[in-house]
Amino acid sequence: MTPHAFRTAPGGLLDGLGLPEAEQSAYLRVLAAPHCTPAQLADQLSVTERRAERILVALASYGLVHRAGRDPVRWSAAAPDVAVEALLLRREEELCRTRGRVGELMRAYRRVQQPQADDLVEVVTGQAAIADRWRQLQDGARRQLLLFDKPPHIARADVDLERSLIARGVRIRAVYEAGSVGAPGRLAEIRDVVGAGEEARLLPELPCKLAVVDDRWAMLPVAAGSELRAALLVRASSLLDALTGMFEAYWHRAVRVPGAPPPERAAADRRAELLTLLSAGFTDDSIARQLGVSTRTVQRWVREVMDALGARTRFQAGIQAARAGLL
Repeated sequence: MTPHAFRTAPGGLLDGLGLPEAEQSAYLRVLAAPHCTPAQLADQLSVTERRAERILVALASYGLVHRAGRDPVRWSAAAPDVAVEALLLRREEELCRTRGRVGELMRAYRRVQQPQADDLVEVVTGQAAIADRWRQLQDGARRQLLLFDKPPHIARADVDLERSLIARGVRIRAVYEAGSVGAPGRLAEIRDVVGAGEEARLLPELPCKLAVVDDRWAMLPVAAGSELRAALLVRASSLLDALTGMFEAYWHRAVRVPGAPPPERAAADRRAELLTLLSAGFTDDSIARQLGVSTRTVQRWVREVMDALGARTRFQAGIQAARAGLL
């Protein structure tokens, strides 16, 4: 191979090594010749001989070239399988060290950006602090309150507070996860609040706990888990708009919870209550606990409702009940 064999070689052949283009080109030319002098290299690269000498010294620092024997003028390329591999390993180590500094860079970035972010998102830590802030948000509600009711809970619902909100014109809409109403009598409590003016719906599962107050605030957990240790308070922003949109999407998919019937209609209203629980994904055992009857009784009622609606599955029963306006 002649000294000019790499003159038209495609550029970037050694880009992965982090070498400047001139040094890459010089290495390829030294590699193509048994020996190379600074004068020869200068001619091939169209640079001065002094510049060529500096390039060779730089390549030597990478281990890619070395002086040929005892001749201080002639240079030879090191074997690529050894020299390039060693340089690649060194490059990988540098990249790993740089990756390890990303966290430090992010801390510096946040120190500049955080003052702006603090205006939009605040972290509230500790169950007592979360409960106090939640009470403050409810007290400040003017127009509407949107809720995803999902375990874990840090306090029982304040029915009196909710009634006072409704009384002053705040519209309350709540979607309850099945796990939130599993305790005996809980569904009856929800129906009482519905009777006072809350609009309630049920779903088998919700993505997170969530409360949206007007178009000003939202509160949701920092992380999912069995304990609520920290919460995010989101102020008016595109994030708040997105959380409101998420609520609306789940609201339209959920099953309506009817209010408590008057005593004279309690027995007649059993079917609506049963259909509500069925459509929300409750099991027979869960329905039995809610209604205070045996599982066998629930199974019998389910068969009767399915026969009356002409449904072959529980899901079909829910769909047909919704179409018939029974939910």
